[in-house]
Amino acid sequence: MHHPAGHPVATHIARLIVGRTASVDVMADGNRVSDFTAAPPRIAPGVTSMVGYRSVSNPGELHRGMPSSTLTFIVSLDDGVEAAETAEALPAARPNPLLLSGLQVEAAHVRQRNGQTGVQLAVHPLAARALFGAPSAELNAAEWDATTVLGRKGIRLQQRVGEARVWDDAFGAIAEYLSGAWRGEAGVRPEVTHAWQLLQLSGGRASVGAVADRVGVTGRHLTTLFRREVGRSPKTVARLMRFERATARIADSVRRRGTVDLAAVAASTGYSDQAHLTREFAQFAGVPPGRWIAEEFRNIQDGGHTLRADCEHDFH
Repeated sequence: MHHPAGHPVATHIARLIVGRTASVDVMADGNRVSDFTAAPPRIAPGVTSMVGYRSVSNPGELHRGMPSSTLTFIVSLDDGVEAAETAEALPAARPNPLLLSGLQVEAAHVRQRNGQTGVQLAVHPLAARALFGAPSAELNAAEWDATTVLGRKGIRLQQRVGEARVWDDAFGAIAEYLSGAWRGEAGVRPEVTHAWQLLQLSGGRASVGAVADRVGVTGRHLTTLFRREVGRSPKTVARLMRFERATARIADSVRRRGTVDLAAVAASTGYSDQAHLTREFAQFAGVPPGRWIAEEFRNIQDGGHTLRADCEHDFH
């Protein structure tokens, strides 16, 4: 679940211009709906980013938690996050003050509330054994409730973070917990680690066959190893890497210029053309890029959906 809290309110207009170099133009009023505060890079082992979020005005009812190549770990400073696999299941969702999700391949649906506050972490999937005592393949992407994995220590962490009065205290409490939980080398196969690094360095563009050759195994065996460790095939992981980079570039362009050239984003992030990007985006997000931008514009404008530089770090 990528970047919670904050959702567009009123006065936003999205226009998708279809053509050889399609773009999306967006306009909105100037009222902030959310604040994001990033912790320093490498603040805790296995963490690629840690961001505090707070909604400052009434957000929209629904937010899409976007798939990515990292695990989502959220420690709430309030009653918790209400999330479900579908919009239809959302009314029955209960707040989870401590949320942990495996690798998603579809957008989660999150109910937004005024004043919603917490800390969201992107955790490297290969760090799951060392941090949580189980491979990320065993973390159901739709279970959400982290207390089943973290137990009483996790509950105490959420209580401590809930008492924090400044972001530095909240970040420090989470970093201390994760550093204490870290088990070091925890049984991840070196072939999986090497293959993940190669996929990451290529931005998800490298073929599974080429990566398998570099690692010294067959593509079929590499797929088996990935499914055992992270619950997804290397091809799916590569697609997630491309998708999150494309999403971040779309958001950055909208934030800076109020428009985005989807064909250019497709070319720069490894898609064969704009139509390929649009198909992949709709499959992962549940909606095409133009609609997602219209829904998320205010969140984007306030700093959401940013791919941080430390997302490139390994999991140690």
